Amino acid sequence: MGERYREFRVLVQHFFRRFFDNDTIQTDGDTQTTVTRVLSIVAAPGLMISFFTATARLQPQGWGAVGLHYFFVLFSFVVMAGVAIFEWEMLFPDRLDFLVLSPLPLKSRHLLAAKASALIGFLALFLVSCNLFATLILPAGNASTFFRQMFAHGVAVMFAGAFASLLFVALGSVMLCVLDASQFRVVSPLVQTLSVMALLLLTAQSGQYSVLAGPMGAARWVPSFWFLGVYERLMYGDAAPAFANVMTQYALRGTTAVAAILLLTYPLAWARARKAAMEGATRKRTESPRWMALLIHQVVRLPGERAVFHFIGQTLRRNNRYQAYLAMYCGTGLGLAAAFSIVIRVKADGVSVGWSDAGLHAVMPILVFWIVSGLRVAFAFPVNLQAGWIFRVTGVRVSECAAAARRWVLSCALSVVACVVIGLCAVHWDRRQVMVQAVCGVAMSYLLIDAFFFSQWAVPFNRPRMPGRTSLPLMLTLYIGVFPLLLGRVVMMELWMEKSLLRVLWIALAAVALRGVMNALRRWLGDEVEPAEGYDGEFVLLGLA
Repeated sequence: MGERYREFRVLVQHFFRRFFDNDTIQTDGDTQTTVTRVLSIVAAPGLMISFFTATARLQPQGWGAVGLHYFFVLFSFVVMAGVAIFEWEMLFPDRLDFLVLSPLPLKSRHLLAAKASALIGFLALFLVSCNLFATLILPAGNASTFFRQMFAHGVAVMFAGAFASLLFVALGSVMLCVLDASQFRVVSPLVQTLSVMALLLLTAQSGQYSVLAGPMGAARWVPSFWFLGVYERLMYGDAAPAFANVMTQYALRGTTAVAAILLLTYPLAWARARKAAMEGATRKRTESPRWMALLIHQVVRLPGERAVFHFIGQTLRRNNRYQAYLAMYCGTGLGLAAAFSIVIRVKADGVSVGWSDAGLHAVMPILVFWIVSGLRVAFAFPVNLQAGWIFRVTGVRVSECAAAARRWVLSCALSVVACVVIGLCAVHWDRRQVMVQAVCGVAMSYLLIDAFFFSQWAVPFNRPRMPGRTSLPLMLTLYIGVFPLLLGRVVMMELWMEKSLLRVLWIALAAVALRGVMNALRRWLGDEVEPAEGYDGEFVLLGLA
């Protein structure tokens, strides 16, 4: 019995570490440091908001208090949903786990139980981290209801987070049961992208909780409202708002249904994942269309650049971790674009949807920024370090690798620009507005690529991480400080350009001039970097170089 327990504990520890030990997060295997950083990021918002609320002189009352409660419920819901989406591919053991562990004298049910235990512990760790401080600090603002609010807050936010994580784990289980391995690989990034987009839209519409003052209508289908009802019911009892009883019933039924689906489908999904891992995915190698091959040949002339260009596309297609990161970035971009451009009003008689003209001006810069920044981050993950030797042996220059990466990102950014232009034509924008959007999109694509890839001189996916190269404050400054400022300036410039076509010409010329300066500086920097970052000495060539 003791030997079985030790074996089970080792398996649980192994599966738990697998959630954090991957090259896209860190490369040195320091799981404890990674866990501490991630949990600190998750816990910080709840800690700060609850502290400032508890120490405020005036405590929110009435619907102001309901809005505050809804913030914490929604925060728990979104965080746990985001964690489940981000670790989508690790909800089940991957091919490496099955190939390594299956030959060992381990029973399948023990592996299943260990993975399920590790998954529960992983989700519980994040669930407690994002809600613990707020549960303890927020009730301190009112000593008379301290214990009652602590109980109501803890149950509601834990309930909301558990439902969100169970929902996406169950969704992954159902997809594995319904789809085969190749179909799952295609559908998963789309589901992840749409899920992130939905979470951002839900967050952007968080102020719509006031519709609960009247008849429920379409609001009854918003899961975060369910757990707000649980909060109000536990907090005020029979004096709770009218929506609390109805939403509490939805919360209980929804959580029970999701848990039942997960219990039924997770073992079946495990069996299908194990079978696919042992048999291997049988996928036919499909040739690219001839027109696409000719287009790539014309755009990417140098053989070295063309090889890296194809290497990028194949790596992104076959690596699930890259797809997960890109799905998060694409979903964030689409969610922000939809939040700016779509006006959703939840009413008692239904949901009304409309367009925001000012918001549509922000769609282009949002999507271009997030696709370029997402690919920049993906290229920096050193998951394929072992594949870089072929480029080194064949003598491909670092400048060709960097140029191929920029061309690949440029093709994606220009594709986004084309899609946005088509969408704006579909909503009947006039020609001048569409032309301004096209010019701004193309100019922004080139300039952002020059800025994001200015100092990158390596084969994509093959640059080892250097200590101190990644700075969390710098990244937060980029996405929280620089991006909103850039978005506002670009929208103002678009509106300014629409008043005169001559202004469009001036902006285009300014963009070309700025690109010329940046390219000259990059070429100069490349001449300095190439000898220092070369490949001599990295491989033992027996003096035959």
